[in-house]
Order: sequence, then C-alpha cells, then structure tokens
Amino acid sequence: MIATGRDVVAATLVSVGGSVPRRVEARLLVSSDGETVGSVSFGCVEADVAAHAEQVMKTGSPRLVSYGIDDEDAFGLGLTCGGTMEVFVEAWNDLSNELDGLPGEDFVGAMATVIDGPWVGAHGLFDSEGTLRSGGITPELTAELGSEVRAVVASERARIAAVGSWRVYLEPVMSAPRLLIYGAGHTAQALTAAASAVGFHVIVADPRPSLADSDRYGEAVELMVGWPADVVPRVAPDDRTYAICLAHNPEVEDSLLPMLLTSPACYIGVLGSRRTHATRVERLIEAGITEDQVGRLHGPVGLSIGAATPEEIAVSIIAEIVAVRRDHAVAPH
Repeated sequence: MIATGRDVVAATLVSVGGSVPRRVEARLLVSSDGETVGSVSFGCVEADVAAHAEQVMKTGSPRLVSYGIDDEDAFGLGLTCGGTMEVFVEAWNDLSNELDGLPGEDFVGAMATVIDGPWVGAHGLFDSEGTLRSGGITPELTAELGSEVRAVVASERARIAAVGSWRVYLEPVMSAPRLLIYGAGHTAQALTAAASAVGFHVIVADPRPSLADSDRYGEAVELMVGWPADVVPRVAPDDRTYAICLAHNPEVEDSLLPMLLTSPACYIGVLGSRRTHATRVERLIEAGITEDQVGRLHGPVGLSIGAATPEEIAVSIIAEIVAVRRDHAVAPH
C-alpha cells in the first residue's frame, strides 16, 4: 500500500483476555482510499477499528483502543465471545524512515512500539541480543527492554512489557522458520501445503530429479536435488530449522540423520513404525550417535491420531511441529 503512494494506518491487536476470535499480533491495514487488508477480529470490531484508523489518518496521532466485552457491548459490536481486546492504531508511512530502513531477510530481533505512556507511538528495532539498532526509543527505556526482547525472540511471540509509566508492545521480527522435507512424494506434497499454510518456508529435497519437480509443489517451495551429503550443507540447519525424513530407505536415513542430529536443528522427525524406529535407533547408536542426540528424534513422526492417508499424515506431522514451536506439551505416542 505505502509503495503505491497511499497513506496507511496499521491497527495491531496487542493484548487479549478471555475468549476472542484472534491472537495477539493480528493486524488490520487501512489505506487512505479505503482499502483494507487483514483483520483483528474476523469482522467483529473491524468497522469500529476502521473508524479509529480514519481519525488517526487525519490527526496523525496514534491511539490505543480497548474493547471490554460485557453482555450489552458484545451484541452492539458483534463480538459475543465474552473477551477483551486492545488494539493499537497508528500511521505507518514514516515507519521505515524512523527505523532507518526495514530489516533484511536474515534479521532476527524485535520491534518495540510504545503504546501507552510518554512518547506513545515511538518505535525501536532491537536485535536478538536486545541491542537497539535503530528508532526513537529513549536510552532509559532501551536499558530496561533487553531481557524482554530476548524472551520475545526466543518464544517467537509478541508481548507487552510494562516499564515504569510505559507500556511497550514487542513483536518478533524474523523470517519464516524453515522446514526441510527430505524425500519427495505424496506425503511430502500434502505436508508442504500444510506447512506453508501455517507460515513455514518449505524446502523439499530428493535425489531423484523427476520427483523434485516444481509442478508438484508450486513456486513457493524451494526444491533441491541431491543426496543428504549435498543437501544438508546447502541448507545449513540452524535453531529455527525443522527437518523431516520421509525417505523409506535406511541408507538415506543413516546418512541424513547423523548430520541433522549433530546440527542445531530444533526439530527432527522421521517416518516409520515403532519397530522400524527401534531398529533405526540401534543403527544410529552403533554408528556413534549418542543417546542424547538420538533422543532428539521424533519417531514415529507426528501425533498419534490414527492417520492413514498422506493428507492425514501431514496433519499429524504439522500438528506436532506446531506443538514444538509453541512449546506446548503433548501426550507421548
């Protein structure tokens, strides 16, 4: 929107309580010609938020809008689920200038926005260590936000930090986590669609060129042709890389898994039955992989939901990955 020369106001859901339609970080963008993108409530309070956006566009002054949903208000606004919401509404046209340009794809950190207190509307861009890189956040406030920023980056979840008379909204700024799927096929296709839908950058790798075909996976998926010894160094797994082995081949597993298990990858799953997995673990330990390293394996991969089809298997796998990403405990298989 901004690139086309229009004024843009951003309305960001910064806090929620009780039952609400959307989670913190949801955002509605409103342009000067009335176009809207996104949502903070799936329509429940969108009209009211858009009205506030129009006022912010006229005055240039940001505002924090609260929705306390009691029985009477709920039906008036169309939000009948009984929760509470806070939405911060601000002009975004000068945001890039305030931050000395937008961060690159490899940047990992958090953006701070003062939503209440002195200097409301000020922004700051912090790196993953909690160091202020750019923006108008004061030194006094900067000194207090380091640990909060590190927590936001580690959890990949936004939060409000209360510092003295300030309330500061902190949201993670980072590229999408990566999911490496080694082993092309029907399950990989279904898993690619599921993973892309929940925000992962997907890499599909296979030694067979005929299966690592863009017609099967679409333009959004990165494809690699090669054996594990070629693929893993190219991917260079980091602590935001998730990896799945779907190849039904012990030779592939015995090459791929040791490289993944000794990497910083945060999740490593492998397809197969419990019996197959027990044999796999024995082979890995005999090959010199430690029990602690082998213990990082999710196998059989996915939550136990009785999945049978490729699509159902994909659902079980992505559900387990989301649980790991959100640090949510699940019952063992």
